Amino acid sequence: MFDLSKIGTAQSLASTENLLFYCMTFAVILLLMGVVGLYMGRDRTAERIRSMSASMSRDNAAPRLSKTDATDPKGWKKGLIPEDPSERAQIRFQLGKLGFERPDVVEVFFMIRLFLAMITPVLVFAGIALSRAGLLPEVLADTINGTGTLRMMQIAAVGTAIGFYGPGFWLYSKIKKRQSSIRAAFPNALDLVQISVEAGLGFDAAITRVGHEISRASPEIAYEFLLLQLEIQAGRDREAALFDMADRMGIDEAKSFALVIVQSMQFGTSLTLALKTYAAEMREMREMNAQEMANKLPVKMSGVMSMLMLPALFLITLTPIIIRYTAIY
Repeated sequence: MFDLSKIGTAQSLASTENLLFYCMTFAVILLLMGVVGLYMGRDRTAERIRSMSASMSRDNAAPRLSKTDATDPKGWKKGLIPEDPSERAQIRFQLGKLGFERPDVVEVFFMIRLFLAMITPVLVFAGIALSRAGLLPEVLADTINGTGTLRMMQIAAVGTAIGFYGPGFWLYSKIKKRQSSIRAAFPNALDLVQISVEAGLGFDAAITRVGHEISRASPEIAYEFLLLQLEIQAGRDREAALFDMADRMGIDEAKSFALVIVQSMQFGTSLTLALKTYAAEMREMREMNAQEMANKLPVKMSGVMSMLMLPALFLITLTPIIIRYTAIY
């Protein structure tokens, strides 16, 4: 005779172990999501502006403008990090647009990409090994065994691809988002610079004033303006600092702005007149871009309208023919 009480007790213990395992897994996932959200939710541009403002307010503290050159990869890192210095410089430049100014930022980026690429196959193989050894809960082991080895390999391959190419896609999307934000707020910042220069401020004082005034509306432009002013105060050539600012922004409007300022200072023309002319051109360009986007709407809507209207038109046109055909035959 079977002891039903022992069977019920064993089932209750197994269900309790499974419940505890799921609760622990869920708690770990929530903890990881909280850590990632805490790190990703920080406004790095605002933090840099605050640090720069604090450095400018201190009399005896010099702003940290120097950048340490990155070292070449050594040992096993040569197979992970590109050996071409120009390629590493490009990646470091792209990461610098987002505020990552550490000397080893390229190495950290590739290490994170390697970790994300390896974590999925490691978890898959560990799950398979633990399920075969009987160290996993019964429900989870049945799920892994029922999935099949081929499907688990496919999951590992997809996870590896996502982990390897995901950071690059994230970097590209963040740069595009930053450029769109700068492009949307740059005409207003240029108008403020023009008004400040017309009010009697010099170019450097106008850049500093506008950088502080738009720190909430556009922290990206505020950071670039304040960094430009700090570089000029540190003794860097104004032309090089302006073009470097334009390269960091990554938009054509900033490059044209730097070119206008440099030409005005080189040829001795009126800076106020140059800014006024360029501001008028910027407003016209913004209006033309809006008109271009409006003119593209009918073309974009035609595809959607055809997809939604053609089935209804075919139905209205062909339904009487189909009814008549079926009635005759």
